[in-house]
Amino acid sequence: MASINGDWFHSRSSSNLDELLTVRKLVLESQRPAYIGFGWSGGRHDNVRMYELAAAGNIQPSTMQTKVRAMIRYGFIKDENTCPLVWTRMGSLWNDLYTGGNFSAARQTYELTLTISLAIYTFNDTSVQYSINPAIGGMPLKFLLNILDSNNSITLQEFEVLVDGHTRRVGENTSYWKRDLINSGLFHEVNERLYYTGKYPQFISEIKNFEPDPLLTDEDWLIIRDNPLVEISPFKNSIREIFEAIIQEQNIEEEITDGILTTPLVDVISEQEELEIPEIDILSSDSRFAQSTRRVRNTTWSIRIKRKYNYICAVPHCDVQGQIFVEAAHIKPDSASDGETPHRAHILNGLCLCRHCHIAFEKGYFSLTDNHKIITSPKFNDIPDQNLKTAIISSSDIKIKNRVDNRLPLIEFIQYHRVNRFKH
Repeated sequence: MASINGDWFHSRSSSNLDELLTVRKLVLESQRPAYIGFGWSGGRHDNVRMYELAAAGNIQPSTMQTKVRAMIRYGFIKDENTCPLVWTRMGSLWNDLYTGGNFSAARQTYELTLTISLAIYTFNDTSVQYSINPAIGGMPLKFLLNILDSNNSITLQEFEVLVDGHTRRVGENTSYWKRDLINSGLFHEVNERLYYTGKYPQFISEIKNFEPDPLLTDEDWLIIRDNPLVEISPFKNSIREIFEAIIQEQNIEEEITDGILTTPLVDVISEQEELEIPEIDILSSDSRFAQSTRRVRNTTWSIRIKRKYNYICAVPHCDVQGQIFVEAAHIKPDSASDGETPHRAHILNGLCLCRHCHIAFEKGYFSLTDNHKIITSPKFNDIPDQNLKTAIISSSDIKIKNRVDNRLPLIEFIQYHRVNRFKH
């Protein structure tokens, strides 16, 4: 049975980036209509669809299942047994950055996601042997960090005893754990020793001194792993600082920055502004709303739109959700001249979309019919296959997701977008 001393349970698959890139192909393939609802973790014997899905990653079904389960435990994929495979918020962020070509920021997000999963990974005395709830069992990363010597290091021999002890797997789990710790950027190997690199000092300090809240449930920790910036996350402040450092270091453009974090000061101002501006004023005219600065006005409108959709991308088959991963998209652009109805701050002139769907909508690769169904452009065929394309095309002729108030965008704004932005 798993123990904090000498039997570290592992997913039996490494956290190497090429493993994640293989799973990325599987995520895309699993979104095809033929796989919707298919149990990827089920029996493999004579299971034709299982072999077809695994072939997308050029691997066997058993290897596919191992890799997917590993990426679930590493926090990139949601813990669901049926297709489509769904990114967590952290996984979606990594994929967005990687797809957009910002490989440096994607790498840092990958390392941070691994660190978070290692931080909350817990051993227990159940048949499952591991949990993501730190209140149930021992936390190996916390244990390791607190027994390092004065040079913040441990010998490989000591590490092997710590991980495998005298079990029959001596050396096997050690190699996986060493790889995970190195891939996360937390440790590097020099002369038969592992050294802590000094990465994420505030976060690591919190881990070393962390005492889990027994009131947080397994479901709470699933939410935290999915989006470590949520209010209940005990590490939200230090992780927020890491995100802000990545943004500053990588000089990510403003649109992507807003997709990760909104400037805290603007958030505070806009939250208050939203409370003070009655919705009826936004519906009827821009006059009162425009008394604020343009930036605060737009941010306030954006917050309200995203809340109306409960922070879920409105495209039916897009699985992106969460405050830091969605954006508010104007249907009739802010820059367009006013028509019969003032549109710039109109609460029915917005859609909540993930960044990729937002770009596709803005560029006219899809629009809406008058009865609020997705219509896709034939120009979409010119774009290489990727998650964005699959999610949108598979949503064709399906009504957009409902707002929490069950109100739908005005046809006047939809018709403007279809006439002026949609690629016919």
